Amino acid sequence: MDPLPRETPSDAVVQLVLPYPPSANTYWRPAKGRGLVPSGEATAYKAAVARAAALARVQPLAGPVRMAVTVYRPRRVGDLDNTLKVLNDALNGCAWLDDEQLVELVAFRSDDAKAPRVELRATAERYATREEAEAHRRAQAERARKAQVTRNRNRVAKVRAQLQLKSASHQAVRRDDP
Repeated sequence: MDPLPRETPSDAVVQLVLPYPPSANTYWRPAKGRGLVPSGEATAYKAAVARAAALARVQPLAGPVRMAVTVYRPRRVGDLDNTLKVLNDALNGCAWLDDEQLVELVAFRSDDAKAPRVELRATAERYATREEAEAHRRAQAERARKAQVTRNRNRVAKVRAQLQLKSASHQAVRRDDP
């Protein structure tokens, strides 16, 4: 089997050199009432990837995406798969619409203390149109809005249940009084 993604001359291609990503262990942080949210380090990395993609005039890929990536670590520590998760998340909306489009991934790890980085080449049959990219952003925003509504509804239900429980236990104590 050929270790690199198959490519035809008519394929759309995204080729980037990006900064080395933060560890997946520091990528998420707990936020009260919101579960896990990207950390400040994660937000900064996503912004750096978006800037690099914009400078390279990258258009998001549409359809199934094949990617070859080489990760150059600053030290001989860190899991390749943790790096890939962070990288793929940061490339959403830049190199492709969503990382669920990835159907083939070939990854290599190497060490380069002087210039840690990620080199990637992703291919697909075509680039996403502006309309597709905008529709994807709107759908993503709608999903986030619905999730927020659900979280708020669950918080209100939890508070009501706690108040009812307090009220019921308070009434029970008063009935027992002589």
